[in-house]
Amino acid sequence: MLMPLAWNRNIGAVGMAGEITEVEHRVAVAKRLAANIRKYLGELTPEQWELPSACAEWQVQDVVSHLIGGAERQAGSMERGRAGDSNPPAGFAPPEPAALSATNAQRDIDRRNEMAGHILQSFDASYEKLHHEFDQFGESSWDTLAWHVRRGAMTAASYVELRIQELAIHDWDIRSAFQPNAGLDPDCVPVLIDMSPRWLGMCFRPSERLPKPVAYRFDTGSGIYKMIVTGEAFEMDVGETPQADLSLSATGEQYLLFTYGRLTATDGIASGKLMVLGDTAHLGQFEVWFKGL
Repeated sequence: MLMPLAWNRNIGAVGMAGEITEVEHRVAVAKRLAANIRKYLGELTPEQWELPSACAEWQVQDVVSHLIGGAERQAGSMERGRAGDSNPPAGFAPPEPAALSATNAQRDIDRRNEMAGHILQSFDASYEKLHHEFDQFGESSWDTLAWHVRRGAMTAASYVELRIQELAIHDWDIRSAFQPNAGLDPDCVPVLIDMSPRWLGMCFRPSERLPKPVAYRFDTGSGIYKMIVTGEAFEMDVGETPQADLSLSATGEQYLLFTYGRLTATDGIASGKLMVLGDTAHLGQFEVWFKGL
């Protein structure tokens, strides 16, 4: 079971006079991330757009294409949700994660070629429409459901955190192509740690049932998570696990880069970014189970 975290229970709450709610804060973070990425992209040379990003098989321009397509699809889904439609498209069949990832990767490369010469204009248009949807939900209810291909019907508030995830991680993917010490935007780190169980649930790739479950302990600096993996399923929640088979300690940023597949266990341990106690084979298996999307 993936446990909802506290902010989701009060997502529609009205703050005290002069205060903003958590979802309003997250909307502001999402909008600022998009604006920062747009400014950064406007300063790139034509050659830099074609450099490899941290995403396998994607150039910088392909990552941007992905961010544009994601904003377009999200805005469309949220618009349908406001109209009361949170159902899957006709004929929808749940995709296998690996197959969907490969299809999406090629789709974004193809779309990049279609947008050649006006990719920044497309970025502007897609995020203007998405931010309009955010504003519309701000006047109604963030509990309204909208369709998502991997998660099914989910709340508009969850879509906000998903956009922060996409922008923050892919901002790092882009910047790390030019800045070896690029970091995650500090405002997004608490959001991504908060949604960590939900993210890992999206990218979990089951194996055969294990003879004995594996217990993990993750210390992110701001909180501790426990995870039990049976091979065919897993449970993750906030709190201690009495006898962890593997304990990992890291800053919130390095924990996120590891769980998003941007920092390998081998490199993280060698560089001192990941501190590990226990059988490191469990860390390698973690990377197999939770392979990024």
